[in-house]
Amino acid sequence: MLEIAVVVLFLLAFFAALIVLLILLVIKAARSLFQPAINEVVGAINEVREPNWRNADAAEREKIVRTACGWRVIGRMLGAGALVTGAFIMASHTLAIMWCVAAWRVVKPIREEMRDACAYRSTGAPDEPRYSSGGGTF
Repeated sequence: MLEIAVVVLFLLAFFAALIVLLILLVIKAARSLFQPAINEVVGAINEVREPNWRNADAAEREKIVRTACGWRVIGRMLGAGALVTGAFIMASHTLAIMWCVAAWRVVKPIREEMRDACAYRSTGAPDEPRYSSGGGTF
């Protein structure tokens, strides 16, 4: 009886490892397929943002900072909403709790980030560096 239990546990561990390996393989393949396109899009966005920042006066720069902060907040809220939705769809209560905690950690810095973006005051100097807060630069 003990031998059967050991064999069953071994097979369960083997198949679990195989499934994790396949998931990692799919993630690696998706990354290799989409990474060049993502890098190209990010590069194009940065090429447009830099001249806009250099050519903007102080009021326009403050507007750029607030607009970018608003889009980042919207993205965070959508991500947190997806995590909470996934948490309620999952059957496991432990996974649901973990996903809700992850959603809270995504949403938690929003207040401070919005406060910093709204408090930002530009000097309007041509050599002023772009404002950066939290996840990236504007």
